[in-house]
Amino acid sequence: MRTTIDIPDAVMKKAKIKAVEEGITLKEFFLKALSNELETPKAAQGAAPWEELRGTGSAAGLTPEDSGFEGYSGPDWNHSMQLNEPDS
Repeated sequence: MRTTIDIPDAVMKKAKIKAVEEGITLKEFFLKALSNELETPKAAQGAAPWEELRGTGSAAGLTPEDSGFEGYSGPDWNHSMQLNEPDS
């Protein structure tokens, strides 16, 4: 099927460059891009990309006790913070 669409010059230039880099024709590039867009599940498009990574990183098995701060007796982290509290 043939159709006509208006594509902004900047987008067309990027598409041509990408097609050359991939060693395919412009037609093949557009078919591939359109197919990829149509195959992507709608739920995956709206989901935050990091959600699928939750609990899989190098710290996945760590607990708060593994922080290294348990029993820390160094200076208080907020020693320079001034609070406006009434005198007792």
